[in-house]
Amino acid sequence: MAFDPGYDIGQIVSNKDIVNTFACGNMGGMRRSHKTNTLVLVTDYTKGLYHDKWIGGVLHYTGMGKRGDMDIHWSQNATLAESGSNGVDLHLFEVIDPGQYIYCGRVQLVAQPYTEIQPDEDGNNRLAWMFPVRPVPDNDVTKPKNYVFKDIEDYKARGKNIDVKLIKQQTKNGSTKRRRNSNSSGKIGLKGKTVKHIVYGIGVIMGYDGIIMTVKFSDCAEVKSLNYQLCMEKKLIEFT
Repeated sequence: MAFDPGYDIGQIVSNKDIVNTFACGNMGGMRRSHKTNTLVLVTDYTKGLYHDKWIGGVLHYTGMGKRGDMDIHWSQNATLAESGSNGVDLHLFEVIDPGQYIYCGRVQLVAQPYTEIQPDEDGNNRLAWMFPVRPVPDNDVTKPKNYVFKDIEDYKARGKNIDVKLIKQQTKNGSTKRRRNSNSSGKIGLKGKTVKHIVYGIGVIMGYDGIIMTVKFSDCAEVKSLNYQLCMEKKLIEFT
């Protein structure tokens, strides 16, 4: 029998409520509970690391892993990938405003997982596993409009840099507070600038496309593609 948390669709609960109800951990986007035989999925639009999006009523949910290529056989990525046969119930929560978890009900994997390129925590492009999940039954719970697309063609037309758009909107509305760095006022004139990365050392910016900049580091054989926004927010680089 499927686990019933006793929540209404669209009900806003706290992180503590989730922990107490599902008997799961209090951190992360995937929280396994053996006691309730559930996997809690949290899509948090306030953090900007994972690029989740709704396309045609299906949430394309990003797997676990903050650095480097994701592994579908690792930890709860495997649990989610095998959810069609392992008997684990999936429950989804969305975070649009910090600390407020909106219950979206039970979901199920409706298509094969696939990979796409996303920046990791250090701003490096990596392979991320995406899991197409859908509420069962469908519901009209509130979703951030910047992350909702009618179909794949709509996503191709409007989906570029959706995370940047959402962060700008949240900052304008005062729903998130982000530290500003005096060097992050814009990317105009960045080409040719020298930067120091906390991992790669000294490098020169060769160019940029949207939020992605390419940097040639003295101690690296290959040119690195880095997420400019993440690098500045996490203070991974400084201009010299």
